[in-house]
Amino acid sequence: MRLFDPIRCLTVEATPEEIVRQKWIRAMIGPLGYPKGLLSVEKEIPQLKRRVDVLCYTPGNGGLMPLLLIECKAEDEGIVTEKQILGYNFTIQAPFLCMIQGDQAKTFWKDQNKIASVPFLPSYIQLIAKL
Repeated sequence: MRLFDPIRCLTVEATPEEIVRQKWIRAMIGPLGYPKGLLSVEKEIPQLKRRVDVLCYTPGNGGLMPLLLIECKAEDEGIVTEKQILGYNFTIQAPFLCMIQGDQAKTFWKDQNKIASVPFLPSYIQLIAKL
């Protein structure tokens, strides 16, 4: 089975992780209001020689800057996912991170030298308001 990725405009193999990613992408460009043109899927990070699942940008400083980095997993992989997303963000420097594991999302960010989090993926407007 294959799925259509509306960001990359191509069909992809329906692996368990890809099913999760596509479900959340549809929520992002639908009710959560993320601009489709500001989303990147399977974005290669040359310094890491790895690709991130979803990266959302926002306009700023004369160009686009990372806003939200998302790592998707079909199942809960706990600390493994946390280490992976934190490692990616060392290079990307997105102010918001989201770990999606199946139907669950956890979004976190720095708030006055502490880590704050919510058990869901906020809307685009909610993240912009926190900047």
